[in-house]
Amino acid sequence: MTEFSKALPLFRLPLIPLTKISRYMHLREILLISLASKKSAYIIRCLLPPNWFFLQMSFSEESKIFLGAKGPWAPVIIKGQKTGDVYELQIAQHNGVVSHRWTSPDLEDIVKPMLIHFALTFNPTISIKFGHICHQDFAVSVLEHVKQLNLMITSLKILSDANISPENYEHILDRCKNIPELVLSSEVTSDFQYRVGPDFSVDDFLVRDGHWMHLEDFSNCKKVTVWNSSGHTQQTYANPEVPRALIKKWIDSDCRLEHIEVSGYRFFSKEVTSVVENGFVSMNLLKLSYVFFRTTKHIEGYLYPVIFNFNLILQGLEFRQTANSHSVEITRRCDGKKATVKCRPLRFELKVID
Repeated sequence: MTEFSKALPLFRLPLIPLTKISRYMHLREILLISLASKKSAYIIRCLLPPNWFFLQMSFSEESKIFLGAKGPWAPVIIKGQKTGDVYELQIAQHNGVVSHRWTSPDLEDIVKPMLIHFALTFNPTISIKFGHICHQDFAVSVLEHVKQLNLMITSLKILSDANISPENYEHILDRCKNIPELVLSSEVTSDFQYRVGPDFSVDDFLVRDGHWMHLEDFSNCKKVTVWNSSGHTQQTYANPEVPRALIKKWIDSDCRLEHIEVSGYRFFSKEVTSVVENGFVSMNLLKLSYVFFRTTKHIEGYLYPVIFNFNLILQGLEFRQTANSHSVEITRRCDGKKATVKCRPLRFELKVID
């Protein structure tokens, strides 16, 4: 082969032809080229359009990392598993042949370098889901690393049922106060107390153990869902002054809140909920029935319910009674926007009228 017939290295091409070539490559091929060296990663970054990529990371029994793009590229899926004491993440072709793999006895030792590479090469937005097997320290460490890389988080879901330390719980709230979606399924200690500031503005916030929440603190979120799924007997929002303060703040300010729902019966069966909310059972009987439900286990109901008293909540507030005795209409002073407030014994809801 003469010197003139040798294959031309891809990266010897001028930038503009390279950019056009990259459009016809699979995203998997682009990712594999970027993994070849630091130089190739830098060149690939220069070729790619900015703000086109998103990363979805899910850590559970079978972890999965999904790299997608706005353009014509098909997404890349990196699958992970644990064999013995070793974690493995791999990129495979359609025929199953593994093109690239990462292995380590410590999952964090794989995830952090991978995040650095994705950040420097693709600069994606990122959503993260930590499943039931993830330890809280792993979740907090990965979250902190993402923040250091200045990646924009679009969603964070911590789905573990295990208790999380007050320090880590507070850290997550501080670090994720402006993201579009935040789901906290972990429980926290009964003595946990925390007040978020007015800059806490998550678009969609779901809390499984919300016993610590002062509802008015979350008036700059768009949607808030609070479940009563812990064993704590003292719920801050069960005090009528707490939902009343939220209603008053919504009336008197221009806050972002569009919908908040607080459930007092997260682990009560549908049968119990239906009977109580339709007025067939008194509150005293419900409280007495709790002992029966928990002892006999005939129906699921092992948590103390939160009982909302609508009359006490509405004391001193301006509202218009609707045809439904469990619902009133409130009006915001600054712009005349209206919302309905619904309150049954086991559920409180405020929702803006479209």
